[in-house]
Amino acid sequence: MNLECIHPKTANITQMSWVKRNATGKETIAVFHPLYGVHIENKYKDRVHFVNAFSKDKTLNFIKTFETDLGLYVCSITFLDGIWEKVIQVIKSDAFEVLGTPTIHVITEPGENVTFKCPYNVGGSVQQVLWERIKADRMDTIVLCNLSEGKSYGSDYQRHAMIECATAESNILVIQNVTASDSGIYRCRYSEATGGKKTHVMSLTVTSATLDHHWNILLIAGGAAASLLLLVTILIISITVVHRRKRKRRRIMMAVSKALYSTQIRPSNSYGRSNFRGTPNIRREVSASEQKDEIYVNYRDVSRKPKRRT
Repeated sequence: MNLECIHPKTANITQMSWVKRNATGKETIAVFHPLYGVHIENKYKDRVHFVNAFSKDKTLNFIKTFETDLGLYVCSITFLDGIWEKVIQVIKSDAFEVLGTPTIHVITEPGENVTFKCPYNVGGSVQQVLWERIKADRMDTIVLCNLSEGKSYGSDYQRHAMIECATAESNILVIQNVTASDSGIYRCRYSEATGGKKTHVMSLTVTSATLDHHWNILLIAGGAAASLLLLVTILIISITVVHRRKRKRRRIMMAVSKALYSTQIRPSNSYGRSNFRGTPNIRREVSASEQKDEIYVNYRDVSRKPKRRT
Protein backbone atom coordinates (compact mmCIF):
# COMPACT_ATOMS: atom_id res chain seq x y z
CA MET A 1 0.00 0.00 0.00
CA ASN A 2 1.29 3.44 -0.96
CA LEU A 3 0.14 6.55 0.91
CA GLU A 4 0.98 9.29 -1.57
CA CYS A 5 2.29 12.62 -0.29
CA ILE A 6 3.98 15.01 -2.74
CA HIS A 7 4.13 18.60 -1.51
CA PRO A 8 3.95 21.49 -4.03
CA LYS A 9 6.22 23.93 -2.21
CA THR A 10 9.80 24.75 -3.12
CA ALA A 11 10.78 26.05 0.35
CA ASN A 12 13.09 24.08 2.63
CA ILE A 13 11.48 21.57 4.97
CA THR A 14 12.01 21.90 8.69
CA GLN A 15 10.50 18.51 9.50
CA MET A 16 7.85 16.07 8.24
CA SER A 17 5.95 13.20 9.81
CA TRP A 18 3.39 10.49 9.13
CA VAL A 19 0.76 10.16 11.85
CA LYS A 20 -2.22 7.84 12.20
CA ARG A 21 -5.37 9.08 13.89
CA ASN A 22 -7.25 6.60 16.04
CA ALA A 23 -9.89 6.62 18.75
CA THR A 24 -7.38 7.38 21.48
CA GLY A 25 -5.52 10.15 19.69
CA LYS A 26 -2.50 10.21 17.34
CA GLU A 27 0.11 7.55 16.67
CA THR A 28 3.42 8.54 15.07
CA ILE A 29 4.58 6.17 12.33
CA ALA A 30 7.64 7.83 10.75
CA VAL A 31 9.53 11.13 10.97
CA PHE A 32 11.97 12.75 8.54
CA HIS A 33 14.43 15.50 9.45
CA PRO A 34 16.79 17.12 6.92
CA LEU A 35 19.75 16.77 9.31
CA TYR A 36 18.95 13.64 11.31
CA GLY A 37 17.41 11.59 8.53
CA VAL A 38 14.57 9.07 8.85
CA HIS A 39 13.16 7.57 12.02
CA ILE A 40 10.51 4.82 11.94
CA GLU A 41 8.73 3.62 15.08
CA ASN A 42 9.53 0.06 16.16
CA LYS A 43 5.97 -1.11 15.56
CA TYR A 44 6.29 -0.27 11.83
CA LYS A 45 10.04 -0.65 11.28
CA ASP A 46 9.91 -4.00 9.45
CA ARG A 47 7.11 -3.16 7.01
CA VAL A 48 7.13 0.60 6.36
CA HIS A 49 9.59 2.83 4.49
CA PHE A 50 9.75 6.15 2.62
CA VAL A 51 9.76 5.95 -1.16
CA ASN A 52 12.20 8.89 -1.39
CA ALA A 53 12.36 11.00 1.76
CA PHE A 54 15.01 13.39 0.40
CA SER A 55 12.79 14.64 -2.44
CA LYS A 56 9.37 16.29 -2.62
CA ASP A 57 7.86 12.81 -2.71
CA LYS A 58 7.23 11.77 0.91
CA THR A 59 5.07 8.77 -0.06
CA LEU A 60 4.94 6.07 2.60
CA ASN A 61 5.04 2.45 1.43
CA PHE A 62 3.57 -0.46 3.43
CA ILE A 63 5.14 -3.81 2.53
CA LYS A 64 2.34 -5.68 4.31
CA THR A 65 -1.06 -4.49 5.56
CA PHE A 66 -3.41 -5.71 8.29
CA GLU A 67 -6.98 -5.00 9.37
CA THR A 68 -5.63 -2.61 11.99
CA ASP A 69 -4.15 -0.39 9.26
CA LEU A 70 -7.58 0.91 8.28
CA GLY A 71 -8.22 4.52 9.31
CA LEU A 72 -7.03 8.09 8.84
CA TYR A 73 -3.41 9.05 8.11
CA VAL A 74 -1.89 12.53 8.09
CA CYS A 75 1.18 13.57 6.13
CA SER A 76 2.35 16.73 7.92
CA ILE A 77 5.22 18.86 6.53
CA THR A 78 6.53 21.86 8.45
CA PHE A 79 8.04 24.81 6.60
CA LEU A 80 9.37 28.09 7.96
CA ASP A 81 6.12 29.81 6.89
CA GLY A 82 3.69 27.20 8.16
CA ILE A 83 2.45 23.60 7.96
CA TRP A 84 1.19 21.73 4.89
CA GLU A 85 -0.93 18.64 5.51
CA LYS A 86 -2.61 15.89 3.56
CA VAL A 87 -5.19 13.53 5.08
CA ILE A 88 -5.70 10.03 3.68
CA GLN A 89 -8.42 7.57 4.64
CA VAL A 90 -7.66 3.86 4.18
CA ILE A 91 -10.68 1.59 3.65
CA LYS A 92 -11.20 -2.03 2.63
CA SER A 93 -10.82 -2.74 -1.08
CA ASP A 94 -14.29 -4.28 -1.32
CA ALA A 95 -15.78 -1.05 0.07
CA PHE A 96 -14.31 1.04 -2.77
CA GLU A 97 -17.11 2.64 -4.77
CA VAL A 98 -17.83 1.51 -8.30
CA LEU A 99 -18.19 4.46 -10.69
CA GLY A 100 -20.93 4.93 -13.19
CA THR A 101 -20.41 5.73 -16.87
CA PRO A 102 -19.09 9.28 -17.51
CA THR A 103 -21.78 11.54 -18.93
CA ILE A 104 -19.38 14.32 -20.00
CA HIS A 105 -16.11 13.88 -21.92
CA VAL A 106 -13.58 16.70 -22.11
CA ILE A 107 -10.50 16.63 -24.39
CA THR A 108 -7.90 19.39 -24.17
CA GLU A 109 -4.18 20.16 -24.51
CA PRO A 110 -1.54 20.76 -21.81
CA GLY A 111 -1.53 24.24 -20.30
CA GLU A 112 -5.24 24.87 -20.85
CA ASN A 113 -7.89 25.52 -18.18
CA VAL A 114 -10.67 22.93 -17.97
CA THR A 115 -14.16 23.80 -16.74
CA PHE A 116 -16.47 21.17 -15.22
CA LYS A 117 -20.09 21.94 -14.44
CA CYS A 118 -22.17 20.02 -11.94
CA PRO A 119 -25.75 19.97 -13.33
CA TYR A 120 -27.76 21.23 -10.41
CA ASN A 121 -29.87 24.37 -10.17
CA VAL A 122 -27.92 27.16 -8.51
CA GLY A 123 -29.96 28.93 -5.87
CA GLY A 124 -32.13 25.89 -5.30
CA SER A 125 -32.06 23.43 -2.43
CA VAL A 126 -28.41 22.30 -2.89
CA GLN A 127 -26.35 23.22 0.17
CA GLN A 128 -23.10 21.30 -0.36
CA VAL A 129 -21.13 19.85 -3.31
CA LEU A 130 -18.04 17.64 -3.21
CA TRP A 131 -15.65 17.44 -6.19
CA GLU A 132 -13.40 14.36 -6.39
CA ARG A 133 -10.74 12.84 -8.65
CA ILE A 134 -11.11 9.08 -9.03
CA LYS A 135 -8.07 6.88 -9.60
CA ALA A 136 -7.65 3.12 -9.86
CA ASP A 137 -6.98 2.58 -6.16
CA ARG A 138 -7.96 5.86 -4.51
CA MET A 139 -10.15 8.96 -4.55
CA ASP A 140 -8.68 12.43 -4.12
CA THR A 141 -10.79 15.25 -2.71
CA ILE A 142 -10.46 18.31 -4.93
CA VAL A 143 -12.70 20.68 -3.02
CA LEU A 144 -15.63 20.57 -0.63
CA CYS A 145 -17.92 23.52 -1.32
CA ASN A 146 -20.45 24.48 1.33
CA LEU A 147 -22.70 27.34 0.26
CA SER A 148 -23.04 28.64 3.83
CA GLU A 149 -19.60 27.85 5.31
CA GLY A 150 -17.25 28.30 2.35
CA LYS A 151 -14.80 25.85 0.78
CA SER A 152 -11.93 23.56 1.77
CA TYR A 153 -9.49 22.21 -0.80
CA GLY A 154 -7.70 18.92 -0.93
CA SER A 155 -3.99 19.52 -0.44
CA ASP A 156 -3.08 18.30 -3.95
CA TYR A 157 -5.44 20.81 -5.59
CA GLN A 158 -5.16 23.88 -3.38
CA ARG A 159 -3.23 25.80 -6.07
CA HIS A 160 -4.60 23.86 -8.99
CA ALA A 161 -8.38 24.24 -8.75
CA MET A 162 -10.76 27.20 -8.50
CA ILE A 163 -14.42 27.42 -7.47
CA GLU A 164 -16.71 30.15 -6.17
CA CYS A 165 -18.91 28.67 -3.47
CA ALA A 166 -20.76 31.81 -2.42
CA THR A 167 -21.84 33.02 -5.87
CA ALA A 168 -24.24 31.98 -8.61
CA GLU A 169 -21.39 29.90 -10.16
CA SER A 170 -20.96 27.53 -7.23
CA ASN A 171 -21.58 24.53 -9.53
CA ILE A 172 -18.58 25.32 -11.77
CA LEU A 173 -15.09 23.91 -11.09
CA VAL A 174 -12.02 25.09 -13.03
CA ILE A 175 -8.82 22.99 -13.15
CA GLN A 176 -6.01 25.34 -14.12
CA ASN A 177 -2.98 24.66 -16.31
CA VAL A 178 -3.71 20.97 -16.82
CA THR A 179 -1.05 18.39 -17.64
CA ALA A 180 -1.19 14.82 -18.93
CA SER A 181 -1.23 13.57 -15.32
CA ASP A 182 -4.63 15.27 -14.84
CA SER A 183 -6.29 12.88 -17.29
CA GLY A 184 -8.85 10.64 -15.62
CA ILE A 185 -12.28 10.48 -14.04
CA TYR A 186 -13.87 13.30 -12.04
CA ARG A 187 -17.19 13.50 -10.25
CA CYS A 188 -19.35 15.88 -8.30
CA ARG A 189 -21.64 14.78 -5.49
CA TYR A 190 -24.16 17.16 -3.98
CA SER A 191 -26.66 17.06 -1.17
CA GLU A 192 -30.05 18.75 -1.25
CA ALA A 193 -31.90 20.27 1.66
CA THR A 194 -34.43 17.44 1.40
CA GLY A 195 -31.67 14.92 2.14
CA GLY A 196 -31.31 13.55 -1.38
CA LYS A 197 -27.84 12.90 -2.84
CA LYS A 198 -26.87 12.83 -6.51
CA THR A 199 -23.66 12.05 -8.41
CA HIS A 200 -22.41 13.05 -11.86
CA VAL A 201 -19.30 11.51 -13.48
CA MET A 202 -17.05 13.24 -16.03
CA SER A 203 -13.85 12.26 -17.86
CA LEU A 204 -10.85 14.36 -18.87
CA THR A 205 -8.24 13.55 -21.52
CA VAL A 206 -5.20 15.79 -21.85
CA THR A 207 -3.44 15.14 -25.14
CA SER A 208 0.23 15.88 -25.66
CA ALA A 209 0.87 18.17 -28.64
CA THR A 210 4.48 16.99 -28.79
CA LEU A 211 3.36 13.38 -28.80
CA ASP A 212 0.81 14.10 -31.54
CA HIS A 213 3.52 15.85 -33.57
CA HIS A 214 5.83 12.88 -33.15
CA TRP A 215 3.03 10.53 -34.14
CA ASN A 216 2.37 12.60 -37.25
CA ILE A 217 6.05 12.48 -38.15
CA LEU A 218 6.11 8.73 -37.60
CA LEU A 219 2.98 8.26 -39.70
CA ILE A 220 4.41 10.37 -42.54
CA ALA A 221 7.75 8.58 -42.36
CA GLY A 222 6.01 5.22 -42.26
CA GLY A 223 3.87 6.12 -45.28
CA ALA A 224 6.92 7.30 -47.23
CA ALA A 225 8.84 4.14 -46.33
CA ALA A 226 5.89 1.96 -47.36
CA SER A 227 5.56 3.82 -50.68
CA LEU A 228 9.29 3.49 -51.33
CA LEU A 229 9.18 -0.22 -50.50
CA LEU A 230 6.21 -0.69 -52.84
CA LEU A 231 8.01 1.18 -55.62
CA VAL A 232 11.18 -0.90 -55.16
CA THR A 233 9.10 -4.11 -55.15
CA ILE A 234 7.32 -3.12 -58.38
CA LEU A 235 10.67 -2.19 -59.96
CA ILE A 236 12.23 -5.53 -58.99
CA ILE A 237 9.23 -7.45 -60.34
CA SER A 238 9.33 -5.46 -63.61
CA ILE A 239 13.08 -6.06 -64.06
CA THR A 240 12.63 -9.77 -63.32
CA VAL A 241 9.79 -10.11 -65.87
CA VAL A 242 11.75 -8.25 -68.56
CA HIS A 243 14.86 -10.34 -67.87
CA ARG A 244 12.90 -13.58 -68.09
CA ARG A 245 11.30 -12.47 -71.36
CA LYS A 246 14.73 -11.64 -72.82
CA ARG A 247 16.09 -15.02 -71.75
CA LYS A 248 13.08 -16.77 -73.25
CA ARG A 249 13.43 -14.81 -76.50
CA ARG A 250 17.17 -15.61 -76.59
CA ARG A 251 16.49 -19.32 -76.13
CA ILE A 252 13.93 -19.25 -78.95
CA MET A 253 16.34 -17.42 -81.29
CA MET A 254 19.13 -19.84 -80.46
CA ALA A 255 16.84 -22.80 -81.13
CA VAL A 256 15.73 -21.34 -84.48
CA SER A 257 19.33 -20.55 -85.48
CA LYS A 258 20.45 -24.05 -84.56
CA ALA A 259 17.64 -25.57 -86.57
CA LEU A 260 18.51 -23.48 -89.64
CA TYR A 261 22.20 -24.25 -89.29
CA SER A 262 21.54 -28.00 -89.03
CA THR A 263 19.42 -27.88 -92.21
CA GLN A 264 22.20 -26.13 -94.14
CA ILE A 265 25.01 -28.57 -93.27
CA ARG A 266 23.01 -31.82 -93.52
CA PRO A 267 24.51 -34.06 -96.32
CA SER A 268 22.36 -34.50 -99.43
CA ASN A 269 20.79 -37.82 -100.27
CA SER A 270 23.49 -39.08 -102.61
CA TYR A 271 25.55 -42.15 -102.88
CA GLY A 272 28.79 -40.48 -102.05
CA ARG A 273 31.35 -42.33 -100.05
CA SER A 274 31.91 -41.47 -96.46
CA ASN A 275 35.06 -39.72 -95.37
CA PHE A 276 35.41 -41.97 -92.34
CA ARG A 277 37.67 -44.92 -92.83
CA GLY A 278 39.48 -47.40 -90.70
CA THR A 279 38.38 -48.16 -87.19
CA PRO A 280 35.15 -46.64 -85.95
CA ASN A 281 36.92 -44.52 -83.31
CA ILE A 282 39.46 -42.95 -85.69
CA ARG A 283 38.49 -40.13 -87.96
CA ARG A 284 40.62 -39.33 -90.95
CA GLU A 285 40.72 -35.72 -91.97
CA VAL A 286 40.69 -35.20 -95.70
CA SER A 287 42.03 -32.04 -97.21
CA ALA A 288 40.08 -30.04 -99.75
CA SER A 289 42.42 -31.14 -102.60
CA GLU A 290 41.90 -34.78 -101.82
CA GLN A 291 38.11 -34.63 -101.69
CA LYS A 292 36.55 -36.24 -104.75
CA ASP A 293 32.97 -37.21 -105.21
CA GLU A 294 32.13 -40.26 -107.18
CA ILE A 295 28.82 -40.11 -108.94
CA TYR A 296 26.99 -43.22 -109.93
CA VAL A 297 24.37 -43.12 -112.66
CA ASN A 298 21.94 -45.92 -113.46
CA TYR A 299 21.41 -46.43 -117.16
CA ARG A 300 20.36 -49.23 -119.49
CA ASP A 301 22.98 -51.20 -121.31
CA VAL A 302 21.66 -51.47 -124.94
CA SER A 303 23.71 -53.83 -127.10
CA ARG A 304 24.53 -52.56 -130.51
CA LYS A 305 23.18 -54.69 -133.33
CA PRO A 306 24.46 -54.42 -136.86
CA LYS A 307 22.21 -52.69 -139.18
CA ARG A 308 20.65 -54.77 -141.86
CA ARG A 309 20.25 -53.77 -145.37
CA THR A 310 17.25 -54.94 -147.20
